[in-house]
Amino acid sequence: MRLILLAATLCLADTGPAAVQLPSYLKVCARLDNAKFDKCAAKSGREALPHLIKGDRKLKIPSFDPFEITELKISNGQGRGQMNLILRDVKLHGLKDTYLHNTTSDFSKGHAALALTVPKLKILGMYDLSGQILLLPIIGRGHINLTLVDTRIALPMTFTTVKINGIEYGDLSTAMVHLYPTRVYVHLDNLFNGDKILGEEMNKFLNDNWREVFDELVPNISAAFVEIFKDLANGLAKQFPFDVLFPETLP
Repeated sequence: MRLILLAATLCLADTGPAAVQLPSYLKVCARLDNAKFDKCAAKSGREALPHLIKGDRKLKIPSFDPFEITELKISNGQGRGQMNLILRDVKLHGLKDTYLHNTTSDFSKGHAALALTVPKLKILGMYDLSGQILLLPIIGRGHINLTLVDTRIALPMTFTTVKINGIEYGDLSTAMVHLYPTRVYVHLDNLFNGDKILGEEMNKFLNDNWREVFDELVPNISAAFVEIFKDLANGLAKQFPFDVLFPETLP
């Protein structure tokens, strides 16, 4: 299984220490007490998330709703399906409604995790697909609509600090994205060279077996989200010293 993310960059430059002030919507929390930090960070994150997803030019953060991916290649040679899927001109809609449930952190170990929910995540774009899915042959090229409903997201990560011009900044070392939708709807236009009957039957099959279909795709989709999140987190972290974003104590 391999994934090539050709163009999902966030245009966040590593500019070193920047003369940028923390925005008013981003409230910092003292990090010395993990339990108190987590409670504070969850509240602060809920307030800040809509602003960050909307985008902030001063922080070089683009809008995330819709979020655009120029091209995503997925090649899956494991499990019950073997397929080659290319998604182009993809737009992700619905991230603006993301809700942050809680955060857990351990600064001494450099561990953290987020728990979120997206009520409806709609992935629209063009697709080019060939191969097998759940042992059935499939081929097509056209529009794709992949809708995830009430998706819980678990996002564990590890972090450290790096020095830039003698100042410590946060650095996201690793991250994983686990997606748990309660339902997935999929529609592929122009399957089997436009054969309407075969196309309708295949779309029905994909929706009737949505969980197994999603299990085939989720490692690749999650990997794309990881790259997006890491670029965002590190781009933001390098604009403010670690002790500014995560002070030991508050005044």
